Amino acid sequence: MNEENDVMSRVESKLDVLIRLTALSLVANVPSLKEKAIILSRAGLAPKEIAALCDSTPNTVSVALSAAKREKKN
Repeated sequence: MNEENDVMSRVESKLDVLIRLTALSLVANVPSLKEKAIILSRAGLAPKEIAALCDSTPNTVSVALSAAKREKKN
């Protein structure tokens, strides 16, 4: 059972790396944090994950997403 957990842990780690690389490639040429946040949020990433990828804070990402929602309503 312990060996099985180790294998699952390694698989999860590799999947995390793959997700990060894919997310970074999606926003490589996107200039603003707000646009990056929108794209990555639509891809299912949480503000904390987006912040880690964009060298920002989760609060800043949440504010950017909130501003984007307000702009969309107007």
